[in-house]
Amino acid sequence: MTDEQYEEFFEPYAGNVEGFYEADYWKLSDALVQELFRRHLQVRPGQHILDAGGGTGRWGLWCAEALGVEVTVADKSSRMLETAASNVAAAGAGDKVHLVECDLEDAPQLPDAAYDGVISTYGVLSFLDNPAAAFETLHRVMKPSAHGLLMSHSLSNAVHSKINRDGADPAELRELMDTGIVKWAPHVPPLRVYSSQNLRDLGENAGLQVERVFGVTTLAQPGPEDFGYPYQTISAVSKRLQEEEYFQTLLDLELKASEHPEWADRGVNLMVHVRKAG
Repeated sequence: MTDEQYEEFFEPYAGNVEGFYEADYWKLSDALVQELFRRHLQVRPGQHILDAGGGTGRWGLWCAEALGVEVTVADKSSRMLETAASNVAAAGAGDKVHLVECDLEDAPQLPDAAYDGVISTYGVLSFLDNPAAAFETLHRVMKPSAHGLLMSHSLSNAVHSKINRDGADPAELRELMDTGIVKWAPHVPPLRVYSSQNLRDLGENAGLQVERVFGVTTLAQPGPEDFGYPYQTISAVSKRLQEEEYFQTLLDLELKASEHPEWADRGVNLMVHVRKAG
């Protein structure tokens, strides 16, 4: 992805990304991510974490409130960080959430061995040109024994969607499998998609211990309507998820599924759990 493609996409995206997650499928996905953070990030109140590619600060603010940690939100997009600054100010969280503009593939702005944990949510890894360099950065800035929970878009989900939803032609499917690059729409830049083994290799090659890979979500699948912000219609799954009992049942099932590593590649997104030795 070129710098021009990056800026062209994130300039308008910064203004509507908060609304994208209003669909009930994404509320379920968020609830799963939150619980995985609680269970596996292993940070204590008062410690300092990095939100790598943290954009508008949505997850940094959640971590500061729910986990009681200090957060540095690092992002390449100045427009996203402008929105983050407004969100942090509105939340009165300027003493707990800090913003740094940098490129994760080469980030001298981030100090060595400074963070007690690292998160990176949803598609950040999918926007990288050089994910190996980004993993090396994360290894460098993590304290010894720190844990990281890093998310990406899923290769298997991309192929499944291209076959079953989009009716992609054979050449596109072969190219997707060969390159791990997906093109969803004219207004979306080409995105890198990963298998669980890809993420394991990236972590291990950067010197990190890979604990596990999770699928987010592995059982519930979003409908086409859940990608159509601003939403005009509600998908069947999002409609059912408006029922409190159904929502809680699916969340419980997703958490049980997360205990089975062999299910990870079913995920709409993937989350790799890494740890720095120490």
